[in-house]
Amino acid sequence: MKFKFCGDRDAPDWLLAEMFTISKLSSVRVKLLCGALVERVRARASSSVSTVTTTTTTTAKDDAGVDYAKFRKLVDGAVTAGDVDAVIAALEYTIESAARYDVDERALGRELEQLGLPKEHADAVCKPYGKSREALREALLRGTMRVNALKDMSWSVTFTSDADYERALAVRLQLNTTAHGCLDVDVSEEKFRVLLGELKTVKALMDAESAA
Repeated sequence: MKFKFCGDRDAPDWLLAEMFTISKLSSVRVKLLCGALVERVRARASSSVSTVTTTTTTTAKDDAGVDYAKFRKLVDGAVTAGDVDAVIAALEYTIESAARYDVDERALGRELEQLGLPKEHADAVCKPYGKSREALREALLRGTMRVNALKDMSWSVTFTSDADYERALAVRLQLNTTAHGCLDVDVSEEKFRVLLGELKTVKALMDAESAA
């Protein structure tokens, strides 16, 4: 079965395995966990300069200010200590993936129930998610493609010589990036025309998506 919050793909096996563990918690605890994880995803996406991951750390607090000791205390006795991180990872994946694929809370709730989560637990996930859905989307969009953000760019036309000493037109791009400083990229006229055509196509698609 395909799930919208998984990008219209099958749900990961590890996520399926955690549904039963999550159902051991009270719906109130699930709601509290999800409320904190919504803020974690927003903070991490807004400040990230590297690829967003869905793994958790074992430190008391991570860079988004999530207090894992507090989480463990919150679920103490409901699941084993080894299951706490897995539960957090599953809920965080669900929230982040649903926002990434723009799934509304009703559809998310139905799909979580199809995965075996009790209705009250699915609602506990969806309420904090639905309340912050647009903010999550905006944060994830801001964090997209920021591995090496571009600060400035300039260009110039140059001439290069190939192995037969024939002069050829080329374009030099000067890219000023946040992580690696200024980079020079030499592109042949043919490759530059291909690049320019592809960029125009992408821009047209983005404009069409925004207008829809």
